[in-house]
Amino acid sequence: MRRWVLAAGAAVLITGATACSSSDSADGPPVLAPGAPGESASPASQEQIDAASETIRHNEADVEYVLMMIEHHGQAITMTDLVEGRLENDDLALIADRISAAQGPEIEAMEGWLDTNVYGPAEENPNHQGFCANGPSEEGHHGGEGDCPVNLDHDDMPGMASEEELTELEEADGADIDELFVELMTAHHEGAISMAEDEGADGKHPDALKMAADVMVEQQADINRMAEVMDQ
Repeated sequence: MRRWVLAAGAAVLITGATACSSSDSADGPPVLAPGAPGESASPASQEQIDAASETIRHNEADVEYVLMMIEHHGQAITMTDLVEGRLENDDLALIADRISAAQGPEIEAMEGWLDTNVYGPAEENPNHQGFCANGPSEEGHHGGEGDCPVNLDHDDMPGMASEEELTELEEADGADIDELFVELMTAHHEGAISMAEDEGADGKHPDALKMAADVMVEQQADINRMAEVMDQ
């Protein structure tokens, strides 16, 4: 049984790190559950895979990624709020609306992951490892005064726009606002992709890895859409 759990758990990690959507994993190679000695392996059921994934604990890279990406997504929404109703290109306005609509629920999903896996009482969560165990502080999901071993510097996150750039975006008009929005949001998305790639390399928890994989796919698609609009 232990041998099967380890094998299935490793397969879940690989699937979580590479999946583009929940449907992609269903189309990939099957996860095999090793049989008894002398018996051939057979495809594991979804229930078996889910049970194996529940035994996988998160690590510090998972927590750091989720905490930072919440802040990162928050600035993307700030940027879309600054240009709401002001972009010249209608197609670009639709892209901005899509970004805002997508990243709000993603923030909620990441906060839910933290609540379940990080902040919840250890006695109620067998996979709890104590990262930021005191729960969110007034400043956000940072776990209270000095008790969180994940030392974050939001200003150093890749792709983050400076206060000066946000002010420039707020004050821009005409065609300038379209160009500046695409410039800043493209850099912002590229930074998010870089962070997601780091999580894919260093993270451990299947749900965090899946969220990072989704970010890579979705935000690259946004970059491509914005480039197409500006090339028209």
